[in-house]
Amino acid sequence: MIVLTGEVLIDLIGHNLNSRSNLAYTGVLGGSALNTASILARVGAPTRFVSEVGQDFLGDWAIAHIAERKIETRFIQQLPGVPTPLSVAEVDPEGNARFSFYRAFGNTQFSPDSAAMARAKWFHFGSLSAFDPRNSPGIESLLEIALEYDVLVSFDPNLHARPNEAYWEQLRRYMPYVSVFKASLDDARLLFPAAASDPKILLEHLVELGAPVTVLTLGAAGSMAAFRTRMMQVPGVRVHVVDTIGAGDAFTAGLIYGMLKQEIGSRMELLSWDGTQLPVILASSNHLAAITCTVEGASPPEQLLQAWWERYG
Repeated sequence: MIVLTGEVLIDLIGHNLNSRSNLAYTGVLGGSALNTASILARVGAPTRFVSEVGQDFLGDWAIAHIAERKIETRFIQQLPGVPTPLSVAEVDPEGNARFSFYRAFGNTQFSPDSAAMARAKWFHFGSLSAFDPRNSPGIESLLEIALEYDVLVSFDPNLHARPNEAYWEQLRRYMPYVSVFKASLDDARLLFPAAASDPKILLEHLVELGAPVTVLTLGAAGSMAAFRTRMMQVPGVRVHVVDTIGAGDAFTAGLIYGMLKQEIGSRMELLSWDGTQLPVILASSNHLAAITCTVEGASPPEQLLQAWWERYG
């Protein structure tokens, strides 16, 4: 069982809004970890999502559609009196998205049921919501269970703004639990602005955070990784880009799927892993991210996803 926690968002996506007299959006399920969970479930991995939505019609709609994706939903709580969060995205002619977020959970604390970690083989979390003071204690409680039962943990910062000191303090609390740290080039530049021009130096800075496996995605240029004393880079896959929404989340799904195929059962086994398959895992993840860019939104097309699974699954 792969357990993921993060926001459930309703993504309202608009294209070239500056050229329109009226705003027009398409609403889809969103949230970084949920996008990752959706792809994992589509390729047959048992997947459970731990989160919250409002007790409103959007929350009902979200849970129903998450269940349709064959993701276990019994640990998604509906909170009374608050609306389900929204994100609004504008996609430019090059396919790049700019987001605004609307959240209103107030002072309620995220209190996940510890039973959500039952049978977990992998735990994934991340994004700015993991650094909201109302969420971090609940996430830490799940991480403590992961540590107790030696469950491997992956983290994706998915930043949209330069972090402040409170962010860094929370990140330092999270890092002892993290086995696989995956960041985008934009994430790394926000974390380490003084090294923004050199991906290799950015990767070295990420490695210093302490995760056994550190991965840096480079957009169209592919991805890099560091494991023990090795550093490697794998080129990207050339496709016609419709938009880049969800590409990083798809990469994360490929990364988790590929790591699980190595049958690494614990953090100790990860530390003794030879890492020879890591370039293949990166290539697979690059491919999955690329095919996600060929359509609008974060859901790769079924035919291309099936072809990906036949090649790498």
